[in-house]
Order: sequence, then C-alpha cells, then structure tokens
Amino acid sequence: MSGLWRVVLFCYNLLILGLAIAAMYLAVGYTRLVDAGLALLSNPVNQIILGASAAAVIALTILVMISLLKGESKPANILVSSSVNGQVSITVAAIKTIISRAVKKVDGVKETRSSVAQGPDGVIIYLHMMINPEISVPEMSKNVQAAVKEQLESIGGLQVSEVRVLVDDFSHANKPVTA
Repeated sequence: MSGLWRVVLFCYNLLILGLAIAAMYLAVGYTRLVDAGLALLSNPVNQIILGASAAAVIALTILVMISLLKGESKPANILVSSSVNGQVSITVAAIKTIISRAVKKVDGVKETRSSVAQGPDGVIIYLHMMINPEISVPEMSKNVQAAVKEQLESIGGLQVSEVRVLVDDFSHANKPVTA
C-alpha cells in the first residue's frame, strides 16, 4: 500500500471517528450539536461546501470498497530474465518447491511454510519454521537461509535479495511428555 493511500485512509478514518463521536453525543441527548449544524447550513455557500464534501466522501468510500474487494494481487510468477530472445519466468509454486527441497536438506527442521514476494533487488522469501528444540536457532537460521538462497539462485536462476526466517514453535516429538 502506497504512502499516499495510507494518508487518505487515515483521514477517512478520522472522518468516520468524528461522525461516530457526533452520533454518541446525539444518542445521549446533546442537541447543541444539531442546533450548530442547522445554523451552519442556513448559509447557501456552506450548503454547497457540505454537498461537495459529502460527494468526496462517497467517492472515497466507493474507492475503499473496491480496493478491499479487489485485494492485493500476488504475483503468479517471477521474471527470471529478459533478453532479445524473450523472457523466462518461474511460477511461485515452483519457487516454493525449490524452497521446500532446500529446507529438507537442513537437519532439524520439522515443518516449513513459505511465501514469496517480489522486491526491488530480487525476490524476498519468508519462511515460517518449526524446528527441534535441541537445535541452535541462529545456526539453524543461517543454514536455512544459505541453503534456500543457493538453491534458488542455482536452480531457479533467481536473484534472492533476502530470506527472512521466523521460528514459531518447537517440535516436542522427540521429548517425552511430562505431566
């Protein structure tokens, strides 16, 4: 999401917050707000300004709804190279297969989920892993990062900018359960 879009959504949320606060005041019987609004709208220029503002809010609301329904599109494939002869791309599913095979070569990894994003300097790999509790997390992370990067660059021909590892849980399969 771009910075401008975040600012627009922030302002939109402030407007919605203001309307909700006004509704709360009306719900508890504070009618001075209504009287002030009616006095403000007695001027035709203020009515035009309010109408234009309402039209802008309606347009913004429609844009937000369309954006939410459309969602963020994930790349179905990643461009490997482009030359005079044409382009070479690799699907995200194929990248995940290469990642899975690379991670299986590292001892101690029990389970892995991966996602792929296109960055400005190459692909960014996100790994969510579960490892044995006896394994050193920093050492395991370095080994996995090196294996994944090497495999994607040699087999997939991809430029890997970073491999981010999140160790989420430890497997207790090898330890006896104590009560």
